[in-house]
Amino acid sequence: MGKLIQCSSPLALTPYHFRLTDTNVYSMEEVCYYIWHNIYMIQEEVFDREFVMWIEKELHMEETSHKLACLIQDHKNLRDIVVTICCSCDYYDEEEINALIRLMDEIEQMPAYARKKHKGDTYLACHSYEKALEEYEKVFESDEVLHAEKEAYGSIFHNMGVAYSNLAEFRKAAEYFLKAYEQNKKDASLSQGLFALRLSKDVEGYKKALVDFDVSPEKQLQWEKEYTQVISQSSQCREALKIEKLRNVMKSGNVAEYYDKVHKYVLDWKNEYRKQIV
Repeated sequence: MGKLIQCSSPLALTPYHFRLTDTNVYSMEEVCYYIWHNIYMIQEEVFDREFVMWIEKELHMEETSHKLACLIQDHKNLRDIVVTICCSCDYYDEEEINALIRLMDEIEQMPAYARKKHKGDTYLACHSYEKALEEYEKVFESDEVLHAEKEAYGSIFHNMGVAYSNLAEFRKAAEYFLKAYEQNKKDASLSQGLFALRLSKDVEGYKKALVDFDVSPEKQLQWEKEYTQVISQSSQCREALKIEKLRNVMKSGNVAEYYDKVHKYVLDWKNEYRKQIV
């Protein structure tokens, strides 16, 4: 079990919003927790004048606010900023802060492509699929990636496939899952590539992939069962049930209610998409 820590710093009436992950925080302890769990994507520009003003006005931590303002103005490195924040409250002890410093030093020594991959992975975990894809694409802009192992290529391609799948771009998803398999030779990438081809209704592409990648009859049977099971489960998910209820509203003749719900659902989906790209 994790330890229970009581927040000793003031609580903000208005939260600070970390746009990177669409996360609100209300205390300095929450800021420290956020930093640790998003350290691979934290950059100096995350802590801007708006953040400093929030600490001063909402948390009433004038001394910390002043220190951070000076560090940012003098273009000090990220480690100094993070240490100042973590030392302003009792959330982490000295040993934990030193561990965080060591982790930041390790990140600094990573090749640029590895740091970008970690950032993309964090976006992916936060369901920010467009942003994740942007970071993964940046990986290939660096010459350093040419020296990466096949496993690293495979991991990036696989995660790009996951992102495209969640954006319902199944043809692109299949392309990247199969690219991943060519690099990592993992069944997870191959099976997901085949599933994506089926979801894209590309029957010929699916049949060709079975031949090209020499998928055994045993694996075909196993993955067919998995695919059928997932499709069955997806039909019972919350969003699918909402659409089914919507169809029933239309069938019952409640046209006004139908269009009201359609408008609300579309607006919700638009807002969710905007969060991914802002």
